[in-house]
Amino acid sequence: MAAELLFHHYDASPFSEKIRLVFGRKGLRWRSVIQPNMMPKPALLPLTGGYRRIPVLQVGADVYCDTQLIARVLERLHPEPTLFPGGSEGVCFAVNAWADRMLFQAAVPVLFEKIAPAVPKAFIEDRTRMMGGGLDFGAFVASAPLMADALRAHAALLDAQLADGRPFLLGDEPSLADFAAYHPVWFLRSVPPTRDCLDEFARLGPWAARVAAVGHGERDECPPEEALRIAREAKPVDRLALDPRDPRGLAPGATVRVVPDDYAFDPVEGELVGSTVHELALRRFAPEVGEVVVHFPRAGFRVQTP
Repeated sequence: MAAELLFHHYDASPFSEKIRLVFGRKGLRWRSVIQPNMMPKPALLPLTGGYRRIPVLQVGADVYCDTQLIARVLERLHPEPTLFPGGSEGVCFAVNAWADRMLFQAAVPVLFEKIAPAVPKAFIEDRTRMMGGGLDFGAFVASAPLMADALRAHAALLDAQLADGRPFLLGDEPSLADFAAYHPVWFLRSVPPTRDCLDEFARLGPWAARVAAVGHGERDECPPEEALRIAREAKPVDRLALDPRDPRGLAPGATVRVVPDDYAFDPVEGELVGSTVHELALRRFAPEVGEVVVHFPRAGFRVQTP
């Protein structure tokens, strides 16, 4: 029996859209667990140990953080059709990193400049805390013209990749590269003031329509309280060996903290139970869920020893 996929997200989350398209590409049935778009998140933090970012994938009592790891896990659990056609795993994850760290970060101020008067104060305060107190929303909005220059340059790269008439970035089949590059475009197209801001790149609109047509698979709703119950009644099953070449020399049973290296610096502490070159797994306990294993990617996260 296939493992039940519980996906913690909210509908307006662009990073979640990336994974919803992965579900669609693989024709998967999944359970949608809607979480708030700002703190507090009382039905998420017991699962993650404090990690607040969206999305999160839950499979029983195994909890997977960050879209790059979620994509790896879904490929492992459901290898066909592949997210990496033609042996493109390395290229796909390189595009994913570029899209998350450069394309998306250019798109965000461009969008928020247009909707700034309508952004709730509570949301601004939440994102300021999420950035470690270093977000000046006025300065962030004022950076939009500079970021618009960068956005056009990045968009031109996507347009050039499609210049030979290929339907998707890597050829005839959609890949993780498409879903990763699409999610900032989807974000811009989701509100009227920026919907047409990339129209000068004539190939992007048809490409975006083809990616959107992949769909989201089969979605069922799941109350957050039920997701907590499922974790509480399950046991972690995704066991990782320990990487013998771990550059830190981390050993099983060590207490470690994991924290993102860009923003939302909320450390998650637990007992190291496994690692690979791409993944780290921590065992944790919380009254609401019992024993869970929280999994993080290695790239983009820092591992600290208390």
